[in-house]
Amino acid sequence: MRRAWWSFAGLTLIIVTTALIWWLTTPVETTLERAQRTGMIRIGYAPEAPFAYRSASGEMHGEAAVVMTWVMQRLGIPQLEWVQTEWADLIPGLQAGKFDLIASGMFITCERAQLLAFSQPTFALSPAILVQFGNPLHIQSFSDFRRPDRRLAVMRGAEEATIAQILGIDAQQLLFVPDVQTGLAAVLAGRADGLALTDISVDLLVQQAPDQVERAQPFVPPIINGNLSIGYGAFAMRPADTHLRSAIDQQLLGFIGSDEHYGLIAPFGFAREQLPNRSTASILQACEHGS
Repeated sequence: MRRAWWSFAGLTLIIVTTALIWWLTTPVETTLERAQRTGMIRIGYAPEAPFAYRSASGEMHGEAAVVMTWVMQRLGIPQLEWVQTEWADLIPGLQAGKFDLIASGMFITCERAQLLAFSQPTFALSPAILVQFGNPLHIQSFSDFRRPDRRLAVMRGAEEATIAQILGIDAQQLLFVPDVQTGLAAVLAGRADGLALTDISVDLLVQQAPDQVERAQPFVPPIINGNLSIGYGAFAMRPADTHLRSAIDQQLLGFIGSDEHYGLIAPFGFAREQLPNRSTASILQACEHGS
């Protein structure tokens, strides 16, 4: 009886050891491999035209949506599950595994590069400010909000909020909003004297209420560290997803700036001068010098 018990225990130990060795030596499936095996990938976005948003029928539209769909089709991933969240929750959501990457017009920045791996850029845009029609306060720059009687609406976590703070606008002069529509409503209601976004986003909001809001002009563009503030947008992934980033970059190479690429994004208001002319590596070189 004792010998049978020891035989059973020995057999159990062998099975457990074998399973442990198999588990330790079996390669972990990467995000790209899982997506290609299942044919599905989850993409986080915060709704904002012209980057990623749903139409009235529920279909995904925007620059990020069409470019990402193009890329994934060529990687053999036909099903894209778009996960909507607020802008400030995009990075925490990616880190928590709620989605596999971010496609939402996110700018490449030094701060974000500490948490994310960026693809090659897909566009280049400048900041602008939405104001009430007629620009009654004669707003022409971010600096016009460095006074206690002005309020500038910015999306929480967006680059325009960072620009405002770098330029010395007090936090009390900032109205943080979760999305562009809330920002538009704040300007219309007079709760904010301006809404800072990309130039193309401001122009699209003007189309929604052309008799009530306009783009502040003439406009003095902000200068950060001696350079004009130009935002380069890209897709963002977890730093560990090197295979996914490499695969996406291989597809973007030669596609970004092509006639096919421009034909896809032009319907969303993009002009050829808003195509990127720098690589992610060159953009992030400034981070090494603390700028």
